[in-house]
Amino acid sequence: MNANALTRLAVDFAMTALMVALMAYQVVGGVAHEILGTLVGVLFIVHAVLNRHWFAHFFSGRATSMRVLQNFVILLVLLDAVTIMVTGVMISGTVFAFLDITRGVGVARSLHLAASYWGMVLMSVHIGLHWSMVMGMTRAVFGVKGHRGAAAWLSRLTAAALAVCGARAFGRVDAWGFLTLRSQFAFFDETQSDLAVLFSYFSIMALFIFLSHYAGKGLQAFPTSRKDAAR
Repeated sequence: MNANALTRLAVDFAMTALMVALMAYQVVGGVAHEILGTLVGVLFIVHAVLNRHWFAHFFSGRATSMRVLQNFVILLVLLDAVTIMVTGVMISGTVFAFLDITRGVGVARSLHLAASYWGMVLMSVHIGLHWSMVMGMTRAVFGVKGHRGAAAWLSRLTAAALAVCGARAFGRVDAWGFLTLRSQFAFFDETQSDLAVLFSYFSIMALFIFLSHYAGKGLQAFPTSRKDAAR
């Protein structure tokens, strides 16, 4: 594997891990949240640069249903990321406090909260739609062969179990309320340990990775043209 691919994989894993930490605001605290958020913003730009070939080939190639869906999700991720970064700068009380922004802070705070939850969902869907590629790159880096037989079923059952945990956590943290702007104030569950809070958001991401991965596989199973149907 070349250095560019290895760097891309490292950036992707770092962004995923940091997303979990950022969602667990009550665990990391305000100052660390801003610092980590700034780091994720930088990594996002690095990720875009490393994958610049996508922008160059956006209008070229065969427009399969899977590719159209992947591109649509990427565009949503880009829009959401810009929203998170702009509103994050506006409501910053530490890293960008020197800008002394006072107008529109209330609206920015609500949008930042909603966009953060959408970012978690969209980022997970993006990963899920590219899961086969991610696993292929990971195996190439660590020299691991693909699972077969019992090992493959064990990995699928583990993924399904994580998805179930994610579905329960999705309801527990009122993620739908934040996604729809019905809930505009974050609340902290003091009865949960830091590890439990982190696992909640990790499992929610696992849920959407699981769903989008298998949705993508299902989409690929259907022909996208008469030519495909004739094969």
